[in-house]
Amino acid sequence: MKYKNIFGILGIATIAVVMTGCGSIPSPTLNQPTSQTEFEYKPYLRTGSGSVSGQAFFVQAGGVVVTAAGRTVTLDPATTTGKEWWAKAGKHYVHSAVVPASPNFKKSRRKTIADADGRFKFRELPAGNYFIRTDITWYSPAGTQGGLVGKQITVRNGQTTELILNEYAQ
Repeated sequence: MKYKNIFGILGIATIAVVMTGCGSIPSPTLNQPTSQTEFEYKPYLRTGSGSVSGQAFFVQAGGVVVTAAGRTVTLDPATTTGKEWWAKAGKHYVHSAVVPASPNFKKSRRKTIADADGRFKFRELPAGNYFIRTDITWYSPAGTQGGLVGKQITVRNGQTTELILNEYAQ
């Protein structure tokens, strides 16, 4: 009986530590937008003639392919704000929901849903540099596996940028 109570107390202590946030990864602090950083989005807030086409997938150790089927693929301009966001949050699965306070970051973000094969397409994009990403996760006896795939790309007017997203975001 004594041991059962001690383990019960240790279990409660462990739950209390988890619930108070000890050991969790803190959310990153991003710079506040300025008129200069907001101005950098001007070229990205219009329609263009470039496009991006690709496929997102991981190949598991056993050779099984897991696609980004039904997952949201985001495309964000690589401005000063975008670069800071990518480095601190955008490429990290644990912070994948964090976005800058910039109104123009939110306005210029493009989203699409990957099809059953993990294929996606963005059309009518202005030329420029972007960060593209999506998540690919699956469940196993060891827990959730996978993560974010993504990278920085360049879009050119009148051209389609074709890519494969199959590596963790860098």
